[in-house]
Amino acid sequence: MNNKNRFIIFSVVIIVLIIVSFSSLIVTANTRVSENITRDSELNQNNTQNNKINTSGLENRKIRILIDPGHNAATKGALGLLGYEYYMTLRVARELGKILSEDDRFEYFLSRDGAYYSRPIKEYMTNNYEKLLGIYNTKVEDQYRTGKLTRYQTLELYAIRHYAIDNNFDLVLSLHFDYMPYISKRRKTSGFHIIVSPYNREFAASMQIAHKVSKRMQEEYGVSPVIGHDPVLPDSVWKFYDKDELIKDAISLRGLIVIGDAFEHSYNKEEMKKDVPSIMIESAFIHEAKFASTKAIKELANQIYKALVDIYTAS
Repeated sequence: MNNKNRFIIFSVVIIVLIIVSFSSLIVTANTRVSENITRDSELNQNNTQNNKINTSGLENRKIRILIDPGHNAATKGALGLLGYEYYMTLRVARELGKILSEDDRFEYFLSRDGAYYSRPIKEYMTNNYEKLLGIYNTKVEDQYRTGKLTRYQTLELYAIRHYAIDNNFDLVLSLHFDYMPYISKRRKTSGFHIIVSPYNREFAASMQIAHKVSKRMQEEYGVSPVIGHDPVLPDSVWKFYDKDELIKDAISLRGLIVIGDAFEHSYNKEEMKKDVPSIMIESAFIHEAKFASTKAIKELANQIYKALVDIYTAS
């Protein structure tokens, strides 16, 4: 064999080895990305079937609930027969607060008790502005914030969430009303649903709370016929839950700012050592006339209260 042929064979072997090595690196990298996503989801699950809501020590202190009446006079929320959403959510929050104040097992805090967010939330936002801005500026591939919130309004929502975490609340309960844009469908559209975020590090506990609240709500109200899940959630989430079964139970999985989103999850990564169980209740539709009465609002608040008792005080 002459030197020329030897050189050709040697060159081919080297090229093949380079290709194989490069392919292995790509496969390894993709595997690691997939494993990281799956591991994060599985950590959030925390063995969901066996995990219980942490009630240890509650017998020696009050259960602390942060009630967030969704929206404010700046963002307003949906507009319908009942008026603006921010007005209706505050009505429900105040009635729930009245009920909780009569039960010495609970204490509560309203993220706002008027048109705008409370002073502690505003002060928290000022004192933690750089951290909150860091979350806001996080870039997450294939994830986009929806809605028309300004940067300031977005930071307010992060402030509510992290105020609850840093002040050791047991639950963030965000109240909202849903909206049906098609006038012709409003008469036949009613009901509630509950939103939970898989990006919350207390996802398993949040899911159990959502199921308890849903069970109580279904005693009096129907399940919304127009709910769904975010299409951009990690596939690993669906190793643990069935999409259709959750919807039947009035539970929707979505990444939302006030209960935990992908941007915050990416920003905090492993540095975020604790979290707070969080749910968002779409209490009804803003066009449902029956909720115009104070009696109906009190009944709605009472069903939520019954669920809280089930969650935190049942033996």
